Amino acid sequence: MSNKELIKQLESLREHCNEMIDKEDPEDTWRADTEALNEAIKAIAGLNIDQNKNGGINRMSEKTKVTIEHPDGHRKEVSADTVLCFTVDKGAELMAGKARIIEAQELFIGRDIPEPIFAETIGSLLASFVEKRQQGSPMMASYNLYAISKILEAKSKALAAGTTPEQKEKELHGAVENLLKAMFSR
Repeated sequence: MSNKELIKQLESLREHCNEMIDKEDPEDTWRADTEALNEAIKAIAGLNIDQNKNGGINRMSEKTKVTIEHPDGHRKEVSADTVLCFTVDKGAELMAGKARIIEAQELFIGRDIPEPIFAETIGSLLASFVEKRQQGSPMMASYNLYAISKILEAKSKALAAGTTPEQKEKELHGAVENLLKAMFSR
């Protein structure tokens, strides 16, 4: 069983225990079981169990290293649990009127971002990038963050428009369930 499958099963068990809690009894055994499962889920989510030569356990604090080399020879090394690299192509052609769209791709290296913090991580990444890029101009940074939010909102609406009412309802229930699980595990 993978860590992801194990966490999913523990979350299901935690929900069952949570439903069994006697709300009027502060020392109810089910309450303690729920909290124990919360801690177990956090602990497992923070581990990466590898089948390495020692059969050991590696903590998420072990870093992935990536070196980025610019055409002028400048090199930058970054190190983190998870590294996301975004590539942009045809930016110059768009500015010169020779292309209609900027092409961008992402490259993922390292450990996956857990679903409960995925949106916050990506949102924080974009906001941080814009803020650092435009430190001397808070109004320009504010405008760019607003423009990015509009692009993301349009993309969100386009993705949602292609789904059936049944898919929307199913995914809404799943999203609410994931949100509640994330809130209870904090």
